[in-house]
Amino acid sequence: MDKTDAQLVNEILLDTQGSFEELVTRYTKPLYNFTLRLTGSVQTAEDLVQETFIKVWKNLTRYDPQQSFRAWIFTIARNTTTDYLRKKKTIPFSVLSKDEHLFEETLSDDATIPDETLAQLEDTASLEKLLATLPIDYQMVLLLHYQEGLTFEEIGDVVDKPPNTVKSWHRRAILELRTNLTRPPDGDHPLHYRGEGHI
Repeated sequence: MDKTDAQLVNEILLDTQGSFEELVTRYTKPLYNFTLRLTGSVQTAEDLVQETFIKVWKNLTRYDPQQSFRAWIFTIARNTTTDYLRKKKTIPFSVLSKDEHLFEETLSDDATIPDETLAQLEDTASLEKLLATLPIDYQMVLLLHYQEGLTFEEIGDVVDKPPNTVKSWHRRAILELRTNLTRPPDGDHPLHYRGEGHI
């Protein structure tokens, strides 16, 4: 039976050989996929994952065993990636119109990504283009919820926001995806980036 994250962390703190390597093996791919989707650069994603693990190693004694380790490590990855994007000044922003905001409130908290979007998400290139149309916080919520399986409560821990805020971001992200997918293919094609700089 595979050891839990908590067991691995406890072994690391007790200086049991090999435990940190096992933790690295377990989370390298999820963290890499997460940072790659947000930055669009293989080299940058690799660097950010390495930096994340360095921070994990240095701060492991501060981890609260009562907290989800998965949420904790993604919090570090999120902060590391956000710091990088801010320095590069490539974090996009989006403002919803009043009408969009009213429509957003009609979506339930557990509303899911529409089927046509899910079909496109299976294609890596389409996924990157779709995500690039969204603000960074919305991207993170979708990636953490659909790709990593985190609950809204866990995502709240990652982004340091209440669950209701995360649910609101989730609804807005779905609204924007629906809008982008239904926009006619002209100069403002739904898969064309609409933010302040490409990430």
